[in-house]
Amino acid sequence: MNGVQRPSPLMPALIGGGVAGFVSALPLIGALNCLCCSLVIGGGVLAAWLQSNECRKAGVPFTAGSGAMVGLIAGLFFAVVASVVATVIQSLMPSADPAQVLEMLESQGTEVPPFVRSLLESMGGGAGFGVRLVFTFAVDLVLGAIFATIGGLLGGMFFKHEPATAGPAPGSPPPAPGL
Repeated sequence: MNGVQRPSPLMPALIGGGVAGFVSALPLIGALNCLCCSLVIGGGVLAAWLQSNECRKAGVPFTAGSGAMVGLIAGLFFAVVASVVATVIQSLMPSADPAQVLEMLESQGTEVPPFVRSLLESMGGGAGFGVRLVFTFAVDLVLGAIFATIGGLLGGMFFKHEPATAGPAPGSPPPAPGL
């Protein structure tokens, strides 16, 4: 590639994944991810757009594959940021004790399936917080990697470009017609 170095995808991925992770962790706005993980896909598209701009400045091509790669990295950053922000928000907000939720459901005559009962019981106490954090991070990591990569791939298709090729040298005659 003519000695031109490809720009690092880390900063665009950090911005795209960080924005998606932060917004996804917010209580009401994060519900937009229920629409086909739209915020995560948007983070991948944002990362691809930023990387496309960096590649354009550096004079290197940006392809759909480049977009997918920066989207994948953005998905990893998404998982970290979403987990950290969600943990901070959950620690600041009072939450219902899972044992109370189970008791309330049973008092209303709702039959709680055994797997739901064991899940609610495992979430009680201080250990339950850690279990939720690890589970949330694992889910965010898998879904972030998949859907941010899809967003990056879409962004790569939208924002792809080839570097401008050098034209004829100034003062050189134009090519002969018919050739």
